[in-house]
Amino acid sequence: MKNISKILWGFLCAMFFLSCASAPLKSKPVPIEKVEKEPLSETKAPELKTPEFVPMRKDISPIQTKVISISARNTPLRDVLYTITEAANLNLVMERGVNPELPITITLSNIIVENALNIIFDSVDYFYSVKENMLIVKALDTRMFELGRPGVTQTYSADVGGDILGATAAAGPMRGAVTQGIKSDPVAFDFWGAIEKAITGILGGAAGQSFLINRLTGTIVVTASKDNLRKVEQYIETIKKVINRQVLVEAKIIEVQLSEGVKYGIDWRFLDEFKGVGMIELGAKRLSTVVGATLPTFSIGVTGASFTSLLNALQQQGEIRTLSNPRVNIINGQTALLSVGRNVTFVSRVETTTTAAVPPITTYTIQTSTVLSGVIIGIVPYIDEYGEISMTVTPIVSDLVQLEERIVGEAGSQIQISLPTIDLRELSTTVKVRDGQMVIIGGLISKKESLQESKPPFLGNVPILGKLLTRHDKAESKTELVVVLQPAVVSM
Repeated sequence: MKNISKILWGFLCAMFFLSCASAPLKSKPVPIEKVEKEPLSETKAPELKTPEFVPMRKDISPIQTKVISISARNTPLRDVLYTITEAANLNLVMERGVNPELPITITLSNIIVENALNIIFDSVDYFYSVKENMLIVKALDTRMFELGRPGVTQTYSADVGGDILGATAAAGPMRGAVTQGIKSDPVAFDFWGAIEKAITGILGGAAGQSFLINRLTGTIVVTASKDNLRKVEQYIETIKKVINRQVLVEAKIIEVQLSEGVKYGIDWRFLDEFKGVGMIELGAKRLSTVVGATLPTFSIGVTGASFTSLLNALQQQGEIRTLSNPRVNIINGQTALLSVGRNVTFVSRVETTTTAAVPPITTYTIQTSTVLSGVIIGIVPYIDEYGEISMTVTPIVSDLVQLEERIVGEAGSQIQISLPTIDLRELSTTVKVRDGQMVIIGGLISKKESLQESKPPFLGNVPILGKLLTRHDKAESKTELVVVLQPAVVSM
């Protein structure tokens, strides 16, 4: 009985454990929203480490750190430099041309080696340089200077005046020529020749010293001593300063048709009382004593004036007409030439050649020339160190009056040519003004004659009767040429 109960109890325990093992495990469902919101796992890249900054170490020359004290009295340069190089742990090299026995007298206390060298070589005509651990002393050095200049040689010439009496070679002793010729100095305009001559004079032909000029690039290479290099540098800097000065010249060439009250020329005394023109400067003389009807040409300076106010003032003297109004920048000492007008061609020479054939054949060789009917003005300025401007001014105004037709040659072989008749007004002068001051050049008066026709209306157009009623009066008009210049310094 006991055995049966043990077996039964064991069977029940076995069934209980089997039922627990076969039962499925129930898990709680996960919401979809939660699944979607869960972030995906990301793999992080390894962090890059910035390398440590290592500053560059600049090698400092011992001449910038060593401090020395030195005292010398008529001591050779070699010994003084030996003392300095030993203190700075440098080697010493003296090139050819250096005098090691040059006496030095100097006293320096607690001074950096570099400053000591600068003081010593400021008192001697030598150069020094430090390369690595070498102190190099030399008597000559080479430097390059730049002096930009256009490769153009300018010339300037102006001829004014003429043959007053129209004398010819067959006219015997009669002469009546008054001319003025202005021509540029070829030596003054030879820029590079002057530079070469000046540098040659500075170097003085010393041994080993030389220079080379490249005119195309505007460069000058000079090998010379310290003192001569300094002189060449000062000379070139002065030349650059002078030639780079520039002036802006505004000019007006005005023709004034004189009214009845001023037949003898413009009365310039009216500028004294005309407001807005400026202050007239003529030194110690008054305007009335300088400007008169008997003077052929003159120039006055007006400060603080404007072209508009001057034109308004000139209108009181007569009808004005502006012939030319140029405005140009000019480099110091250079030439500006402005020309406005029309070139008229005419036959200036005719040569005939007749053959001995039967019948003879005549050929003509014609040479033509041109004449300008218009305005030419030439200006050459010079600006000094104080800003004062000297100008050589040559205005020429030519008017073509007519082309006279002429027939030359024998019957059957004639040719027609045209000979121009020109009214010419010209002057040449040199004036000196300050920056912004207006210069007025006047006094050139010309006279023109013309026939004025007057006839009654209607009846004057009737044939035969109209001619009887028509009257021709000779009219005379006078015009004066006025040149107004206003220079302004652009750069000094």
